[in-house]
Amino acid sequence: MFFSRFFSKTPQQLREKGDLCFNEGRFADARHMYLDAVEKLSPADSNDYDLLYLQSMISKASNSLAELNIIEGEAFIRSGDYDKANEYLNLSIELADDVSIREKADILLSRINEPQPASIASEQMAGKHDCSSCSSSQHSSPEPASNLSDHLQSHEQFQLLVNTFPGDLPQRYMALGEKFASAYLTAHSDNPGKALEIFNELMSQEESDILLYETALLLFRCGDPVKCEELLKRALAINSTNPVCCLSLAQLYTESERFDDAISLLNQMTERQILPEQSLIMLADVHAIKGDAGIAIDILSRTIEIPVLKKASAERLVRLLTSEGRADEASFITKNYLKGCC
Repeated sequence: MFFSRFFSKTPQQLREKGDLCFNEGRFADARHMYLDAVEKLSPADSNDYDLLYLQSMISKASNSLAELNIIEGEAFIRSGDYDKANEYLNLSIELADDVSIREKADILLSRINEPQPASIASEQMAGKHDCSSCSSSQHSSPEPASNLSDHLQSHEQFQLLVNTFPGDLPQRYMALGEKFASAYLTAHSDNPGKALEIFNELMSQEESDILLYETALLLFRCGDPVKCEELLKRALAINSTNPVCCLSLAQLYTESERFDDAISLLNQMTERQILPEQSLIMLADVHAIKGDAGIAIDILSRTIEIPVLKKASAERLVRLLTSEGRADEASFITKNYLKGCC
């Protein structure tokens, strides 16, 4: 017992370790540290800010893990391993605190669990065909007679990925042509540099909000948030209602702790009905991170009555009300909105 007490870490030490892990991209370790820190907090060594910070970082780490699982799921979709894709996407839904991340995983799951088109089934059967009339004397597999087969597979993968976008974006993405589709798939693989080259080439011919948006995301991944912001704003100058551009810019503002800019943009999005559900949830999150717990609680008290936001709003409300010392209200929300909520 003595040794376990001696070596146990304080909430502050766990928080610092969690921050280190988070900054290094070790989100699972960070989440574990933050959860342990919350468990060890006591009224004597904590204040509302400590708890709110830890809860915020648990949410961020969970969302980061969920996004990584979506990336893995998309990779398995591209490789045709739908069972593995299912595993990663379901794990993403379990982890995600952000409703937009859960929705993306849900859409991908619904797509891969649809009955496969006959063309894909026939391709899979063709891959199993072992007739001597179409084999070489060494019985080597036919060279992906698959210039056609690969094209169809890539086309299906591209459609699967872009169909997660809201509104008319899937149709607009698919209208950009085969070269863009190829670059888009490359951007989602392990060669973003090549995709960036193709996007820049396409933009030299004609700029569009979609090309600017996709290029902005790649630049952010390459560690250039300033250029990313510039391109997102150029995209919105072309199409001010592009929902993913708006949401990404709000997320960029939040990540860089420009909370007032994020709040202003999110308010505009809700007023203009641009991803209104995601905007409201994110608006509450930003107010909470900024320290405006009362405003966040007011927003969540409204969104909890929106069916698609019920669970996300209730979970956030419980955390915020608890941190504000309003345990009875938190208990009421848990009992009436979270019990049996799937």
